[in-house]
Amino acid sequence: MKLASLAALLILPLAGCLEVDVSDAAATPAASSSARSGTKSDGLFYQYGSASTPADANVDPGTALNEYRAAHGLSKLRKSKKLTAAAQGHARDVARMGKVTHTGSDGSSIGDRARAEGYRYARIAENVAWTARGFPTVMQVWDDSPSHRETLQLRDVDQYGLARSGQYWVLMVGRSQ
Repeated sequence: MKLASLAALLILPLAGCLEVDVSDAAATPAASSSARSGTKSDGLFYQYGSASTPADANVDPGTALNEYRAAHGLSKLRKSKKLTAAAQGHARDVARMGKVTHTGSDGSSIGDRARAEGYRYARIAENVAWTARGFPTVMQVWDDSPSHRETLQLRDVDQYGLARSGQYWVLMVGRSQ
């Protein structure tokens, strides 16, 4: 690849996938060891696309998510107002902070954000990304990352919340108690 082409690559940061599985409703959810935040300085950025490539076409993210799941033999997810509200709040927060992370500016975790919206979960997971492009790019990069693909392909979830703030995207998937 030519040096000029390398310089034209866009940078797409991803936060490591975060999931919480609760088998006892009284248990305190804990983040998996794969959870981590990404900033331009810590190397958790992936290069994707070319600066000369046009932005992704407009698609309905929920439809795209369910089409992806169907293509992988998985059940469709129902949109959850509570998970959507939690995802939207976190998308706004990471946009304000200017970094891709699973930890809110107030120290909140995915479980904290879901519970704050009244979502009582038995299982919850989250993907976070940043791109100057659109949702098809986000889906492609999540699918190319093993930990993010795992979240997209979870079998024991039945609901989702998906939100964007600026160029930050947050997907939360879960199963309520």
